[in-house]
Amino acid sequence: MYNQPFFVSLVATICALLGAGMYLSLARGHHSERGIHTLATGGLLHQTGWLIWALMKFQAASYGAWLAVLLLLLGQLGLLAGTRRSFARPALLGWWAALLALWLVAAVASIAQLITAAQSSITQAALLAPLAIQIGREAFLPGNDEGWGFPRWLLIGTTHALAGSLIAVGLGHLLALLTAAQTSLLLAIIAAFVGLLLPYSYQLMISHRLYTRLGKLVRYDALTGLLNRRGMEEHASRELHRARKHQSSLGLMLIDIDQFRIVNQRYGYGAGDVALKKCAKRIREIAGEEALIGRIAGEEFCIIFPEKDSHSLRILAVEIEMALQALVIEHGDHSFHVSVTLSLVKFGHHGNQFEALLQHAEEKLQQRKGNLRNEKLPNDTVGAMT
Repeated sequence: MYNQPFFVSLVATICALLGAGMYLSLARGHHSERGIHTLATGGLLHQTGWLIWALMKFQAASYGAWLAVLLLLLGQLGLLAGTRRSFARPALLGWWAALLALWLVAAVASIAQLITAAQSSITQAALLAPLAIQIGREAFLPGNDEGWGFPRWLLIGTTHALAGSLIAVGLGHLLALLTAAQTSLLLAIIAAFVGLLLPYSYQLMISHRLYTRLGKLVRYDALTGLLNRRGMEEHASRELHRARKHQSSLGLMLIDIDQFRIVNQRYGYGAGDVALKKCAKRIREIAGEEALIGRIAGEEFCIIFPEKDSHSLRILAVEIEMALQALVIEHGDHSFHVSVTLSLVKFGHHGNQFEALLQHAEEKLQQRKGNLRNEKLPNDTVGAMT
């Protein structure tokens, strides 16, 4: 028969080393990510604490156990700061750092045998559990820039499970429901699972963030924050499918800024960028949250309005046209207005696919614009700009 406590402690030791390797690879592979070095440092301290405690076979009252708890506390403080930085919040520890002073008092009391081994066990759990819960809470906050995917749930579940299991084992030992050997065995099992799951959850979280960011770069315009051509095609296909399924109305509006190249030539490309951003913001304000808005070309915006009839679309077109032409674009010492041309098409009447609707809208737009884009304007005017 093998020595079960020794075997489980050995497994916890191996898991602690594997988890430390995950944190090192995380720091090397994603060194430019915010908070990654703080996370990696805290994670390595955390894994070192589990490693030492495993080597001490999870004896609560030993010198090595209290050293391990200190490293676990320091690691959790690092993970807390790194998690906050990772979610774009200040890495402030506040009163959580006071747990180090409480650790010192508890360690001295245990070493001086002022408290029993069972009391040491519950004290260690009480020191570690609140920080674990707080780390999970940082990932739980609704203002985070991550979606509610599996990585966040895994991080929250792991930290809360760690806190709950530590308290349960500590209470079990204190109330004599668990022997010292059973307590050590359960702590070894907890260390083995947490030593792997916690770094793995951070690995997944950072990878999920990079995947989400890549998706945004592919589907969104970096200048205005609107959908780009590819993003509009993907979202439009879903809206068109919904319109066909429910036989609902859908309208597409195309907006072109007249003589935009003159803006760039006369005022500089910086002024053109400012004009595009202000126009995008104003369009978003008027169109509302239900509309799909994209910048599909240099100075062309496309809007898809689900559940809008022809009368409502015409009212929106007039409102958007007047709002954009009333915008005052300021850049440096210059101040000017832009003029725009709009066209409207309806799903079913002008086409059933996005490309067909877009092509029909472009044809109507060019008919309205005529040859204005190719005309050379007098030196004192820029389209309808002043």
